[in-house]
Amino acid sequence: MPKSNTADNVAAPSRPTHTDDAHANPLELLHARADRLGRAALESCRQHERCAALAEKDGIDPLELDGWLELAAVADRQLGEAGTAYEKAVATQKADTDDLPWRRQASVLWLAAREHVRRQSQGDKLASRVSRAHRANFLGELHVAFELEASAVLSLRQAAEGYCKVRPDVVAVVSALTLG
Repeated sequence: MPKSNTADNVAAPSRPTHTDDAHANPLELLHARADRLGRAALESCRQHERCAALAEKDGIDPLELDGWLELAAVADRQLGEAGTAYEKAVATQKADTDDLPWRRQASVLWLAAREHVRRQSQGDKLASRVSRAHRANFLGELHVAFELEASAVLSLRQAAEGYCKVRPDVVAVVSALTLG
């Protein structure tokens, strides 16, 4: 099974921070971080949708599904890193950027990403206990957790699409990466 998405391994950057970030224009940096968050959200949704479609098929090799689940976990870690980077960039901004349409959509996206990462982490923690506890009420809790995860993916998808409406360049970059 893929590694759990906890606060320790999701939001913590796995790569060093670029030193030129301190010298960048704060508004341009915020814009870049918001776009990164948008791309990470789209990729995370894509990976989760792929895993859900594969899990519903008969005859899928469990090792293959585990590989796809690991890719979804990597996408979630990237999403957590992007959310943390966006949050730090927002902290350096003045309130005068709040009126920008892309900024409002980016904040909605950031909240959805944070909720998505939290729900994935909670679901993974519960799922790791399934072999130790087969009580009916525990399985009910697990079902609710998975439903909340699915809801968080849908919310993330909607927020990402909302952000892409005000920043269509984000979709163009993602399309070029997946098609090219």
